[in-house]
Amino acid sequence: MDPRLTGRLEPSATDPRLREALLPVLHDVDSHAATLVQTRGGDLLCAWFNGPQEGDRETNVVLARLPAGTDEWSQPILIAADPDRSEQNPVLFRAPDGRIWLLHTSNTPHDRTDAHVLVRTSDDGRTWSGPRTLFDGPGFFLRNPPLFLPDGTWLLPAYQVDAGGEYSVVARSSDEGRSWQVSEVPGSRHRVQMSIAPRPDGGLLGLFRSRAADRAYSSESTDLGRTWTPPVRTALANNNSALHHIALADGRLAAVFNDATMERDQFRFVPSGDGWRKKAVRTPLTLALSEDGGRTWPHQRNLQVADIEYKDAPVGYSYPAMIQTSDGALQVAYSYLRKTIKHVRLEPDWIVGEQDADLALDTTEDVT
Repeated sequence: MDPRLTGRLEPSATDPRLREALLPVLHDVDSHAATLVQTRGGDLLCAWFNGPQEGDRETNVVLARLPAGTDEWSQPILIAADPDRSEQNPVLFRAPDGRIWLLHTSNTPHDRTDAHVLVRTSDDGRTWSGPRTLFDGPGFFLRNPPLFLPDGTWLLPAYQVDAGGEYSVVARSSDEGRSWQVSEVPGSRHRVQMSIAPRPDGGLLGLFRSRAADRAYSSESTDLGRTWTPPVRTALANNNSALHHIALADGRLAAVFNDATMERDQFRFVPSGDGWRKKAVRTPLTLALSEDGGRTWPHQRNLQVADIEYKDAPVGYSYPAMIQTSDGALQVAYSYLRKTIKHVRLEPDWIVGEQDADLALDTTEDVT
């Protein structure tokens, strides 16, 4: 195992305003799709899938803990494993009543078309209920956590996989997650892994990964998530990888994404059958702030850029998850060269500090 994977949260060697940790792993090959939550007691929990390869039957969901007031993540524990299926894309969240939920997908190895979603719950993040099926599928996948509306509605973004590819849906619950009504986002074919955040004006903004690796796409709702506009291009680059955005306590929106796109020829060659194909790079990993509900993103700063280690592991830095904890700090977790999950703690206004001159983000293009 890499000796750096201690889980200790320490000042960054490149910027002491950042505190960062490389989390321990159970399997030293593939760590991906991190998710974060803060418990009522102030602990941080991070879950991700870990195993020999994405989609393998030995790939399972693991969970690590950063106890409140400490600087060291625990060794991860195995929390979801089915010997005949691949466990992927965990989603952690704290419901309004304080209970922690862990959702994750489960599918036949390397066949997402039969994926369903399981759920476990916990009052303290230490002891968990047994699993039960939340969405039968088939082909039901998750990436980002739900949004809780003031009227008690839960909105969970998801996507479904069929013979034609993928399209986004929003699952809506008015009874604290006991039952759900699922509706398709119109025009969302190939726009997936939706993230939902509230705007200061009361509307909702959805951002999507684009399978075209061109730009992030956006959709809006003005009726509390009952209906959504067809996704349209935004100013944010997208490399066919996940992104996440949240509303901060002060109403601003923060987004974390890869500022890379095939529109700029930011790609590497990867094996494909008997030949090679282009795949968009997954570096840099960038933070952005919006003060107008995601219509423009004038503040942006790279959180992670490629270094010499990337040369031998060009899979990059991707699939970020982000929360704002009770102390006001931003906590970001993401796949670090698929070797582990990296956790970074920072203050939101770090993004507004020294702007990265090399960022190619066009902030004049409107977002829906």
